[in-house]
Order: sequence, then C-alpha cells, then structure tokens
Amino acid sequence: MLTCSKFLTTSNYAPRLRARFEVEQQLIDDATTRDWPREIERHEATKRRLEQLLHDLA
Repeated sequence: MLTCSKFLTTSNYAPRLRARFEVEQQLIDDATTRDWPREIERHEATKRRLEQLLHDLA
C-alpha cells in the first residue's frame, strides 16, 4: 500500500509512520542476523518509502 500511486497521508499519521519506520529497522536487523538478503532488500525499500513520506510531511 505504501507504494501505491494513490496512497495519501497527512501529518496526523506521522507517529504511525515513525513507528513503522522503527519496526522496519528491527526487521532489517533480524534479516541481517539470519543472512536473508532478499528480506533486507525488501525492508530497506519500505524504510526508504517511509522516510520519503515523513520528509514530505515535514
């Protein structure tokens, strides 16, 4: 859903986006520990999208 071209958000959701950003980092750390490169890539892409959304809301 985060990559959908019709996805919209507002600053009201910034706390939820920040929380999800932290979860994605935890998932990246876990995937790194387990040596799962595809999962690392997937979670990094989601984290970048969240970072972009948070930047756009600032």
